[in-house]
Amino acid sequence: MDDKVVPPTTTSDVARFDRWAATYDESVLQRWYLGPAHAQMLDLLMQEAPEKPPRCIVDVGCGTGRLLRAASACWPEAQLLGVDPAEKMVAEATRLNPNAIFRLAPAESLPFPGQTADIVLSSLSFHHWANQKKVLQEIVRVLRPGGFFCLADHNLILLARLFGERVKSREEIRALMISAGLTVRQQQRLGIRLVLISLGQK
Repeated sequence: MDDKVVPPTTTSDVARFDRWAATYDESVLQRWYLGPAHAQMLDLLMQEAPEKPPRCIVDVGCGTGRLLRAASACWPEAQLLGVDPAEKMVAEATRLNPNAIFRLAPAESLPFPGQTADIVLSSLSFHHWANQKKVLQEIVRVLRPGGFFCLADHNLILLARLFGERVKSREEIRALMISAGLTVRQQQRLGIRLVLISLGQK
């Protein structure tokens, strides 16, 4: 399936997130779901990443930029770049994060030069990617040698597949990351198996 030529994130997904953009940061999901996932991602990176601070951090599927704001507290000198296919999410992110740069683009075609980032992040958007293999190839292209990719996605596989979401198992994510050229350093569960966090290194 991943090898097929398919369109990027679906129009219906983008439209839904555009409608949600203005109130996204006020959602209860931020406190009980996304916030804890972001915290665990950054904790894992702080433990595993080298002592030298990252020069550039990219968030794929950045939404309103909340994860980049949290990352900036850990690495205040890093350049922050975000990309999202939803125009209104990008507009909100730009308004809320004056020190970051945001681009409107699908994850399958990242608008950044090769070897731009020391860290690439993506939280709870993986199951929206139409061509997950292509996105991972793009992430590896954008990463500098030795750079880290930290991915968090929900892991309710059977329920998600009933709704047509492209959720992958722990083993499938590991295989996709390895095939893209990443070494999988860690995979962790968040809470009661709702979210799987995977850390890879180029």
